Amino acid sequence: MKPEFKKYIMIGGLVILLLIVGYLIFARNKSIQQATDVEPTEEILPTVDSSVKVTLEGVSGNREVSLTVTNVPSGTDSVDYELSYQTASQGLQGVIGTVMTEGKSSIEKKLTLGTCSSGTCVYHQVVGKIKLTLKFSGEYGEKIFEKEYEI
Repeated sequence: MKPEFKKYIMIGGLVILLLIVGYLIFARNKSIQQATDVEPTEEILPTVDSSVKVTLEGVSGNREVSLTVTNVPSGTDSVDYELSYQTASQGLQGVIGTVMTEGKSSIEKKLTLGTCSSGTCVYHQVVGKIKLTLKFSGEYGEKIFEKEYEI
């Protein structure tokens, strides 16, 4: 083979190699960009009106709490509640549930800070504050209330 012909083959091979490398880099950047563009959307719920009053008070030697909600927004069908708290020996614990409002403008619910089974209850020793989250659901959609309470 002539040296000039070898030179053209080398240049052609180099051009093809550069095109392949360029394509791979471009494809990689595009896939990384697509992966970073797709972020999960978190639904942010509006807070409930300030006219809604919520109290959480300890009863029965702080083995239970009394949850009282007054001025429940009109059109509310249900209120989901979630209490979370640290305990002395069992770590993070909580209570969840739903109260149907049945058209009432206030609700009251006693909640046990512990577990009950077969008539026997094991109560939690709460350490620190209790975080209360309420989700009001009704014809207006959903609204949220969050606050920490010391009992």
